[in-house]
Amino acid sequence: MADINPSADSVRAMLSEANGRIRKAMVEYFELLEKGASQLPASDQVKQFCSQVQRNVTATFDLGDKLIQAKDAQDAFKIQSEFYQDQMRAMTEQARSMGESAMKAATSAFTPKS
Repeated sequence: MADINPSADSVRAMLSEANGRIRKAMVEYFELLEKGASQLPASDQVKQFCSQVQRNVTATFDLGDKLIQAKDAQDAFKIQSEFYQDQMRAMTEQARSMGESAMKAATSAFTPKS
């Protein structure tokens, strides 16, 4: 008869396996997205944006991996708190980077061609 009450270890194993399959699909998706982005006129900006989104998604999967292994609610709260702090730092850096990129694009668009 099937195990009706799975152990915490078997649930963790199932979650880890599912997270790994989803992570693999995400990597393949971003590879396809980058190939398509190379055809666009603003491909550098699109690639930069895709790279930042990919880092954010990867960080979320990493969070999932860590939460699966949390020992208790206090450990999970600590992991989640660290994740949010890291995401706020990353968001600040990404906003700065995207702002610089937009300024460069705007400047080159209005610079007279010789």
